[in-house]
Amino acid sequence: MITIKVNGKNKEIEENESLSNFLKTNGINFDEVTIEHNFKIVDFINIANIILKKGDVLEILRFVGGG
Repeated sequence: MITIKVNGKNKEIEENESLSNFLKTNGINFDEVTIEHNFKIVDFINIANIILKKGDVLEILRFVGGG
C-alpha cells in the first residue's frame, strides 16, 4: 500500500495502481470531472498511462450548475 493525497486528504491505495483504475474503483466517472495530477490537468487520452506513486497529489473537481 502507498499513500497519495486526494482533494487534500490522505488515501491509501494499492501500489502500481493506474489513475483510470483508481477512478473506477472509487465510482468516479472521468466524463463528469476534471482531474489534476501533481498540479497538471490530465487529458483523457493519458488516463490509463498514469501510474500513481507514493506522495502523488490528485485534485478531482466536479462542476455543478445551478441557478
